[in-house]
Amino acid sequence: MDNDETDMNTALMVDGNAVAGQLAQIFGRDMTMVIARCAGCARDAEMGALMAFIRGPGVVLRCPACQAAIARIVETPSAIYLEARGAAFLRMAPQP
Repeated sequence: MDNDETDMNTALMVDGNAVAGQLAQIFGRDMTMVIARCAGCARDAEMGALMAFIRGPGVVLRCPACQAAIARIVETPSAIYLEARGAAFLRMAPQP
């Protein structure tokens, strides 16, 4: 990736906390502290620390280490689609 692409991607990126509401809507709980393991590089990161790209037709959450796509969220008038094949797993504490 050249510097122009890196600068453009950085300008479009926010942290995963920006989509905390969408994640809570999908999972029914705060997901910002949940650990996601990247299936690409095996790095663990909190969902709130993932790189979020929110300007497309949906949201893409990327690994902060290798930039692989961890999850994609798309909302339509009739459904919310979550694809998370980039996550080896999500680890969360049980709810009280």
